[in-house]
Amino acid sequence: MLNRIPKILRNRYVALTAAFLLYISFIDTHDVITQHRHRQKLKQIAAEKAYLEQRIEAARLRTEELTANKASLEKFAREQYRMKRDNEEIFVILHE
Repeated sequence: MLNRIPKILRNRYVALTAAFLLYISFIDTHDVITQHRHRQKLKQIAAEKAYLEQRIEAARLRTEELTANKASLEKFAREQYRMKRDNEEIFVILHE
């Protein structure tokens, strides 16, 4: 029966090394598949972080613009919140 097993696999160090490599590659909690999933998730989070940082920068610039210029603040209030002056009427036109 031992003659059927190749000589290299009969060596206990080679067999133990092969078993260890199989264990850490596929069975362990930090196996290759899990590591790949973690890398994909990390790339997704990094892309989301870059997008959110870009939005934060745009919001910061918009805030600086609104606080620095009174005319732009009034325009923003009229457009976004439909604020009006006394003795003034507002007509809202909705496009479908």
